[in-house]
Amino acid sequence: MLYALTHYLKDKVPWLWEMIERCNSAVFSMQHRRGLKVIPSLLKKHTRGLSIVEVAESDAAALARFFAEQPDEAFNFFHPHEFDEMTLQKLIRLKSFLMFLVKDGERIVGYFFLRCFVGGKAFLGKMVDVNAQGQGIGKTMCRCAMDVASALGLRMFETISKDNLASLYSTQRVLKVRIVKEMPNGYLYIEDLRKKSDSVIINRGGVCS
Repeated sequence: MLYALTHYLKDKVPWLWEMIERCNSAVFSMQHRRGLKVIPSLLKKHTRGLSIVEVAESDAAALARFFAEQPDEAFNFFHPHEFDEMTLQKLIRLKSFLMFLVKDGERIVGYFFLRCFVGGKAFLGKMVDVNAQGQGIGKTMCRCAMDVASALGLRMFETISKDNLASLYSTQRVLKVRIVKEMPNGYLYIEDLRKKSDSVIINRGGVCS
């Protein structure tokens, strides 16, 4: 319900969505002011040769360049927001839109975010640089996002196309996936959970336990 309402407002009533998002941001930052302060220490736990940092306003131009350098097909399954510098600046200012960079030195090799809501849900989005795929960066981002969501007491969700096998597999390698809903557009609405001995495997033919 929250997912469908969010996308309806973003697409059909953008001015109302922006107002709601600002209010959500203000309330969320008050609710989670202590938890938000521990995020930098959580990010350091996942640093193995690469660095993971929160996006600052000064990073907006570099992040916009990162998106501009990706091939068109990289956006077939990833368009959670616009990618221009002005839009990124607005998102960075929202305390409920947690944005992170994975960097190899000064080069951005991955981007992920948690769009958080006061009701206790967070939605994960992630992209790995086309020249840095296959190096485990997607899996690292999933683990890191789960740690952040858990620290804030949030349940973490994603929407992933069943045709986006790379994203599906990177998630499933490190997290347990619970299918909330199979959507008519070929996307899966999933909840990410800490992985235990059991797992869920998804393939082109459907969902298998």
